[in-house]
Amino acid sequence: MIFSAKAIGIGALLSAVPVCAASYSQTKVYDSTNFFEGFNFTSDPDPSGGFVKYVDAETAKNAGMAKISNGAVYLGANYVDKSPNGRPSTRVRSKDVFTTGLFVADIAHMPAGAGKGGSCGIWPAYWTSGPDWPNSGEIDIIEGVNGQKSNAVTLHTAKGCNMDVSGSESAANQTSADCEDSDAGCSQDTTSANNYGAAFNANGGGVYVTEWASLSINVWFFPRGSAAANAVINAGAADLDVAKFGAPLAHFEGNTCNIAERFKGNYIIFNTNFCGGWASREFLKDETCASLADTCDAWVANNPDAFRDAYWLVNSVKIYARND
Repeated sequence: MIFSAKAIGIGALLSAVPVCAASYSQTKVYDSTNFFEGFNFTSDPDPSGGFVKYVDAETAKNAGMAKISNGAVYLGANYVDKSPNGRPSTRVRSKDVFTTGLFVADIAHMPAGAGKGGSCGIWPAYWTSGPDWPNSGEIDIIEGVNGQKSNAVTLHTAKGCNMDVSGSESAANQTSADCEDSDAGCSQDTTSANNYGAAFNANGGGVYVTEWASLSINVWFFPRGSAAANAVINAGAADLDVAKFGAPLAHFEGNTCNIAERFKGNYIIFNTNFCGGWASREFLKDETCASLADTCDAWVANNPDAFRDAYWLVNSVKIYARND
């Protein structure tokens, strides 16, 4: 039997847990007191061809696109001006790089849409990636496009890497086992009602926990107000034992893939992209989105108010190292 992490408390003792017992000690915290000292703004052109203009730190802060709001870190996009050359937005990555660890992201709000267009044109992501992409790997912890209802968790690597996902929560659906550098990667769709988009925001967000170990990568989601979310948030600097979390939302275990060799030296990244290869294709396939404009770019350029809710509100990102 597979247990849902959403239905249990963190302290529950489970016998059917597809991860090895491991405890972790906190080593770093990014929150409202130091987030902007620990992350760099990147204003390079979007590598996926997005209809976006990432701005530097000064521009973001002067425009109110990056700030501390109600004790949390706000990272948003321009929702005031028409933007014929790409919508101004924010993309940040940690100054530190990481290889393995436990990453606990307490997120109150993620980018979603407003008004009749819903989330059409929006491509948000919370992820990790290294400078030697795809050889250093990529872990997409939260990602989706347009009106997607639930989260997709995806890995990307160079050629020759397949994953076994048999330990995932029963609701997770593997769309591909091949993590090769491509649009798809090896991805698991999920069906949770409140782990992504507008439903995530309506519930006040939640906690995403990512365990990056040498033999497996696991992602859990605990919705705001659940016993598990409260326990993780209130744990403070206390050690966390992943064996008590229940089955992960997504579980990846190296099949023909040596995780320790394929995933190393990654930054933590938050960004809000618009259109681009994936979102533009899906925009035209979505009946609601396709009725708004002839192209994704046209919709995003001419309807700034639709992106009023296209922002991240991050309470904290905590990093833990394994107790060996």
